[in-house]
Amino acid sequence: MLRIELTAAAGGQPGYGELSLRGWPGGTDGLELSVLRNQDSLYLDAGGGWDSLPVWHAIDGLERRGELLVGSVGPWLVDPLVRDPKMVYRLQLRDAGQSDAGVLRIVGDILSSSAVGQPQPEEPAPKPRAAPPEAKPEPVTVEPPVEKPRAEPSLVARREDEEAPVTPPPGPVRWLPLVLGLLALLGIGLGAYWYFVLRPQTLTPVAEAPAATPAPAASGGEANPCDATALEGAGDDLAFIQACLRSNPPTARVLEVIDAAKRAKRCGVVQRLYAHKAQAGDAAIAFAYAREYDPQTFAAGGCVKSADAETAAYWYEIALANDPANADAKKRLEALKP
Repeated sequence: MLRIELTAAAGGQPGYGELSLRGWPGGTDGLELSVLRNQDSLYLDAGGGWDSLPVWHAIDGLERRGELLVGSVGPWLVDPLVRDPKMVYRLQLRDAGQSDAGVLRIVGDILSSSAVGQPQPEEPAPKPRAAPPEAKPEPVTVEPPVEKPRAEPSLVARREDEEAPVTPPPGPVRWLPLVLGLLALLGIGLGAYWYFVLRPQTLTPVAEAPAATPAPAASGGEANPCDATALEGAGDDLAFIQACLRSNPPTARVLEVIDAAKRAKRCGVVQRLYAHKAQAGDAAIAFAYAREYDPQTFAAGGCVKSADAETAAYWYEIALANDPANADAKKRLEALKP
């Protein structure tokens, strides 16, 4: 079984890396490589996409360095692999006479070719704007006032002033009846209020109706987006997985959903929940995923097609990295490592 690593190329050029394979007993001529994405069992195709059928890529330039085969690889391989760092990839190498495989380990930060940026042109410094010219005041011509001849008051005007009519005194106020009417209406209203509201009641009180018993609250509350019931009603696996993970479910619930997805043969849900939670640091999920591949605990007929000691060791290592006290994971890892 091969131990395969991908590291950044010398100089850290985006889109390029160095591929090393330990344990290959054959030569370096006529080699072909296939890349399997573990979560959905799709293969890397010639255009950088993923296909359900195996695709073999001719790989040249690998050279022997002791027990290692080492060579440079370009964007055709690096870009699809680093696009989603949470994915797990299984690489298989073959020539005319033999074949071997192993789980890829991506070491360090490797950039895709799309990370190459273009230098941005410097923006010219803004030019200072000239101040607007100062407006000069226009001369104002002052004309001397023209005096109008004063008219002597005529005899007729003086006569009118002397004989101005006298304004008669105002008549009686006309709004007094309106005020009196309003006061009368107010008195009637107060009397009715006392009679119907404040006066002691002599009628026999009507028996009060029994208070309505509140309806019991629904025991389930809001629907849980991450349980077997939600899985049954979900038509799209990816939408269910996203809703489930957004609810931040506990480990026990994730394992329950995985068991339900196994029974329903929804292997995409099984693989993605396992891989996402294990890569996120859930030691119990990583340990359970390792047991799916472990030849000692592998069960046929499930979502994992066959036992794989290398893949099991990979997930046992992740489980131990997050829970060093897991003695079972440590024991199985020691048994599976060559």
